[in-house]
Amino acid sequence: MTPELKWLTDPTVFAVNRLDAHSDHVCYRSEAEIRLGGSSLRQSLDGSWRFAYSACPAARPADFYREDADLSAFGTICVPGHIELQGYGQIQYTNTLYPWDGRSYLRPPQIDWDDTPVGSYLREFDLDEGLRGQRVCVSFQGAEQALYVWCNGHFVGYAEDSFTPSEFDLTPYIRQTGNRLCVEVYKHSSASWLEDQDFFRFSGLFRSVYLYAKPKVHIRDIWLKAELAEGNTTGLLTPIVKLDGETDGARVHLRLTDGEEFALFDEDIDGSTIELSAIHPWSHETPVLYHALLTLYDADGAVQEVLPYDIGFRRFEMKDGIMCLNGSRIIFNGVNRHEWNPEKGRAIDESDMHAAMAVFKRNNINAVRTCHYPNQSRWYDLCDKNGIYMIDETNLESHGSWQKLGVVEPSWNVPGSLPEWRDCVVDRARSMFERDKNHTAVLIWSCGNESYAGEDIRAMAAFFRENDPGRLVHYEGVFQCRAFDDISDMESRMYASPASIREYLDADPKKPFILCEYMHDMGNSLGGMESYIALIDRYEKYQGGFIWDYMDQALWHTDAMGRRVLGYGGDFNERTTDYNFSGNGIVYADGTEKPAMQEVRYWYDTPERRAVHDAHNKLAAERSAAALAAAWQKRPTRPLTVTEGDGNIGVKGSGFEVLFSISEQGPVSLRKNGAEWLWRAPRPAFWRASTDNDRGCSFPQRAAVWMGADVFVQRMGFTVQEKSAQCVRVQYRFGVPGVPGAQVEMIYTVEAQGALRLDAVYHGVPGAPELPCFGIKFETAAPVVRTRWTGLSGETYPDRCKGGVFGCHEEPPHIEPALVPQDCGLHMDTQQVCLQLANGKTLTIEQTGEAFAFSALPNTAQQIEAAQHLCELPETGRTSITVLGAARGVGGIDSWCTDVEEPYRLSGECDHSVRFRIVL
Repeated sequence: MTPELKWLTDPTVFAVNRLDAHSDHVCYRSEAEIRLGGSSLRQSLDGSWRFAYSACPAARPADFYREDADLSAFGTICVPGHIELQGYGQIQYTNTLYPWDGRSYLRPPQIDWDDTPVGSYLREFDLDEGLRGQRVCVSFQGAEQALYVWCNGHFVGYAEDSFTPSEFDLTPYIRQTGNRLCVEVYKHSSASWLEDQDFFRFSGLFRSVYLYAKPKVHIRDIWLKAELAEGNTTGLLTPIVKLDGETDGARVHLRLTDGEEFALFDEDIDGSTIELSAIHPWSHETPVLYHALLTLYDADGAVQEVLPYDIGFRRFEMKDGIMCLNGSRIIFNGVNRHEWNPEKGRAIDESDMHAAMAVFKRNNINAVRTCHYPNQSRWYDLCDKNGIYMIDETNLESHGSWQKLGVVEPSWNVPGSLPEWRDCVVDRARSMFERDKNHTAVLIWSCGNESYAGEDIRAMAAFFRENDPGRLVHYEGVFQCRAFDDISDMESRMYASPASIREYLDADPKKPFILCEYMHDMGNSLGGMESYIALIDRYEKYQGGFIWDYMDQALWHTDAMGRRVLGYGGDFNERTTDYNFSGNGIVYADGTEKPAMQEVRYWYDTPERRAVHDAHNKLAAERSAAALAAAWQKRPTRPLTVTEGDGNIGVKGSGFEVLFSISEQGPVSLRKNGAEWLWRAPRPAFWRASTDNDRGCSFPQRAAVWMGADVFVQRMGFTVQEKSAQCVRVQYRFGVPGVPGAQVEMIYTVEAQGALRLDAVYHGVPGAPELPCFGIKFETAAPVVRTRWTGLSGETYPDRCKGGVFGCHEEPPHIEPALVPQDCGLHMDTQQVCLQLANGKTLTIEQTGEAFAFSALPNTAQQIEAAQHLCELPETGRTSITVLGAARGVGGIDSWCTDVEEPYRLSGECDHSVRFRIVL
């Protein structure tokens, strides 16, 4: 057969000579090989390959596959790995718009022949001893997006679908030594229209490549159909094994053991169902797996292959419109997870998976959606072992073909109901199903993501149901096209508000409800999660959701200033791009948990443990407040000395001095034990640096007047209200530019017990826009190196504070490394905070009745607002301290239009206040 380039633009050609998809098992020659952890029937081709990059097909070395080809212009590349992360081509991030939008006018299935990069790969090898004399196949576990394969000068095959294996039989062409495997990988093909996921656009051999040998009789595929009968103690196992080769007289033996290596079954099998008693059901709480060992004997009784696989027994079903696992209603405390590593992109390894699983377990996450493609097989093993429920999602997203700039316009949507696209999308469903069907953790098959709806996706759903009635089928896209509502077994939506979910569930629907994406964790987000969790107890048919998403997608690179930084869309000079919209994780790109994670951990915990947490916090806060009040009452009073100058009023006490300035409208000096703490006089705090969610709902535009007021507050005079040896009280008044009639009063009271008390009140006026916050801010004269506070742990906001643990905590002032700097570091319900300088000297701020919120950051709100990357923030040698009596929530319903929930907004028409004391 002669390969043809026209296959790239023909959606009916997606596999030429590709082997049928099969289960993800590993065959070994013996049990000893299993114990040693390596199969002599496999040979890895990972590592260094010869490589040539071409900007378009016409420029490629078209004859490089010939055995006499001149390779002098070839360099090297690492497999697995993305071409773009190894010095070739253009890194690009885009969300819904296709990457060529505005540069090439294309419609499905076209590609731009002048801008379709090609990677030409070549690997020379000798066969390992264990593979010689047998049938030999090659497996490409992930190739993005289309590949042509040659072996020793002969064309082998062609395949598409970046995220499921493409395998080919090399037997007619393979030699024991001196083999040459050649692969062309095309970045664009008709498949590009089906792989428009919200991610960085890469190409190349980004998952492992290996050879495997087939003995004279070979286990091609297994399906260990493990079911759980009613009563949850009887297992039903139907082992379906497909052989190829010399199958006459061959037999398969199954030994099934439990965790104590007790054999539940130890006989030859013929495909009949086996009934097993005293089975322990598999679930998140008890992920019990049983070890199956299949041994293949040839007609002479010789062992040809040994195959291990772990399985669990569980029953997943729809009962009276409710999804049930082992007879009980299931709740998905889930997260969406892209495969990602900031060095390697999607070419992750096992250590990345183990790190993610540790985060899942630590934070009560019980479910994952493989957005929006099948993941590496090892991840499924870990989910089986750890009881993580899976929505396994087909590699399909054609978002840009039906939604343009947020408007539904499906005139040229693919696959839609177009017959020429049907086989290729059903093949994607089949490839995922066949590979993953043995994994206990997979409860739901998903037809893909954000591809509208039509007869082609309906055909995918029909395939899943016909082949696997023991699982349910998911597809959110029917929400956009109700004519195909039958595709999905459950009502699945993205970013639906709690009110819209209640509206659906109050109508007594037939289908249960899940959020396949919710709590869009872009930047400083995840506020309001409580409103979703509250639906679980209120509605039986509300069954949880999947946070978007697990990890920020960002890449380490060297910027224009020579700094090694995490880059996001646009940092690689690519256009079109969606900039930092890929930064939505509950962990940063380096795997560090974001501050919001404690909220996930709390709300994904059991109601019983949440109640214990709440009771602890309440009691701890009450005891702490009582102790603070008692300590204050015991402080001795010492007379104050007042000095009135022409422009200042000085107050001295035991070990401290406060200097009030008339012209500056506030204290310009606060000295304690010889250390100066103030850079300039404190001011009303009206502004916080905009969060991604703020920007998404246009809050900064609506509240812009407060940013100006935060910098250019109007000074309206002062009054000395009291002046004695026991108390000095000075009032300053401020106006708000742009908000006529709004005023702030700031009252400073120097107390004889050795404290400076601050009371500030904002007086609202009709028509004033919503506030980001209200309180008092000041900068320290020297940087604070550590803060120690009594209050809730971590970073908390009004709509994201239940997960905090009340107690004593500490941290250095820092800016959270969101891809774009934004407000961060707030600590709600604080009773006391101690600021420490490098020389060890401290200043303590504490409540005077009610707790406050505070932040201690190395930069001001304005500096943070102006920065596009963390490295752009200046080092000022000061720390910005903000003490708030009122703060806006961060929100999290989405990051593009929805405001924070009503209870967490601050009316500019109402009064707000803050009060605290600085202990001197």
